[in-house]
Amino acid sequence: MGQGPSQPKITAQDRAILQLKRQRDNLKQYQRRLAVIVEKQHNLAKQAIADGKTDKAKFYLRLRKQQELTINKTYEQLGNLENLIGTIEFKLIEKDVVYGLTQGNEVLKKLNSEMSVDKIDKVLDDLEDERVKVDEVSDMLGMGLLSYSEENEVDEELAALEREIAPKEEVKKPKEDVKLPDAPTNVPEAEPEELPEVEEAQREERTALPA
Repeated sequence: MGQGPSQPKITAQDRAILQLKRQRDNLKQYQRRLAVIVEKQHNLAKQAIADGKTDKAKFYLRLRKQQELTINKTYEQLGNLENLIGTIEFKLIEKDVVYGLTQGNEVLKKLNSEMSVDKIDKVLDDLEDERVKVDEVSDMLGMGLLSYSEENEVDEELAALEREIAPKEEVKKPKEDVKLPDAPTNVPEAEPEELPEVEEAQREERTALPA
């Protein structure tokens, strides 16, 4: 069976923050217990006054006052713990940010070293050397630029070829088509057919004539 995902490593900072949060939670629970006691002492003082026991009521009120002072101190301790926890967590975030900036700076330095001005100049020089070599090879093969007089000779040869080809193109022109008269568009009317009674009478007349 494959191994499961690795558990995140717990650092000393994580343990310290966890311990501080536990102390904070314990103080909150202690505050809630003191609040219950204060409320109970307040009710006992009221009952003692109702029973006419003033000294006993004053005793309960003293205890209640002490518990309230303790609660106020726990609030101060809670505030200090919350500030300490927040400071530690923020410092850890700052540490991560500084680490990220350090890594980014190293990458930037590496890129700058790879794209230094000297290297760029060397690449441009190499390209210029290759271009010069190509020009030299072209000159050796006679593929360099023509002079002004040579360009004029080329233009004259082109014009002579155009004059030579022009008469042949005129001979090859197709003859014009003979235009034929248009066909009639009127349709002749059909002769009316003879009625069956007329044809029958004509046959009888031919039969009655002597042979």
